[in-house]
Amino acid sequence: MSGKSDFQIIKLPFKSKTDLLACGAELKNTFCLVKGDKLFKSGNNGDLENLDNLLGYERGIGAALKRLNLQPRLVCCDMHPEYLSTKFGQEFAKKYPAGLEFIQHHHAHVASCMLENKEKGKAIGVAFDGTGFGSDGKLWGAEFLIFDYKNFKRQAHLRYIPLAGGNKPILEPWRLAATWLYAIYKDQFLDLKIDFVKKIDREKWQIIKQMLDKNINSPFSSSMGRLFDAVSALIGVRSVVEYEAQAAIELERLASKFYSQDVGSYKFTLARPDGWIINPGAIFSGIIQDLKNRQPIGKIALKFHYTVCRMISEVCILIRQQERLNRVFLSGGVFQNKIITEKSTTLLQAAGFKVFKSPTAPNDGCISIGQAMVGLARHKRV
Repeated sequence: MSGKSDFQIIKLPFKSKTDLLACGAELKNTFCLVKGDKLFKSGNNGDLENLDNLLGYERGIGAALKRLNLQPRLVCCDMHPEYLSTKFGQEFAKKYPAGLEFIQHHHAHVASCMLENKEKGKAIGVAFDGTGFGSDGKLWGAEFLIFDYKNFKRQAHLRYIPLAGGNKPILEPWRLAATWLYAIYKDQFLDLKIDFVKKIDREKWQIIKQMLDKNINSPFSSSMGRLFDAVSALIGVRSVVEYEAQAAIELERLASKFYSQDVGSYKFTLARPDGWIINPGAIFSGIIQDLKNRQPIGKIALKFHYTVCRMISEVCILIRQQERLNRVFLSGGVFQNKIITEKSTTLLQAAGFKVFKSPTAPNDGCISIGQAMVGLARHKRV
């Protein structure tokens, strides 16, 4: 970065007495700096697992602090203990001494959307993405929050599913589809007369089954991104990916060929032991029936998209009945999907909600903005 013009500059509705550094996420990283009434958001630093990107990120922060004459007394970072941005923030806070604030990933998502839309106060946040470290130590990704800048409460989420092999299912979505079918049908899923089951490598499946049964390297996830991956694999779109979100992108592309057709939606169930838990088991049962009936997979893909949109609308209505909140903020990488964003917005507005979307990109590039706002709120700057 060669000058202030490299930053997106957001004027804050208050003046902070504390210089702040928000370290951002691991993927599509940006960092933010706050000085006075201005928030400076960096350009995209890429994925920090790449060494060159990480070194560029560290150099960029050092150069920006010098150029803007900042001395952060508060450092904000993601709750994920293995994020390199989080580790950088921890080391920075020790070296310079500064306060350290850990911000939950999805809270940062919706807080960013709120700031970019120049809003404040308590609202409903819907954060759908691939992965974010949850406050219960599990991997979140389909979250309905009641939030303001300072706090959040998780009101609903997708049912947890184990990821056999840790990160492996992200690269091999067929594992996710098989895991969901095993959760629904147990061993009988192998008798389902659909192409997906016929193509499963039985030896690999037996290894995965043991991992699931014995809870070996199988962290639990409530991710909407992983649900998209599972459906993509189940209907034969993408069983193994070559780049991030490929399965979901190709599923959307297939669905878009039938967009605006009245294909209906699948069923899902809601349970409420502690907040609403969304069980997509009936979605898989419905898809299997459609596959057996030889429905075009493009229509199945669109029907799944419409189901997710109806899920967003119905859960927000339930939350409004309890909390009397009428604003909904949508953020997270899933909302880069045009069908999901447009259709869910239409349904929410028809139900009387005021809907807000990110004016830039809703992916992890916005995390640092949300981190900064939550950190400032918790230190009484908002």
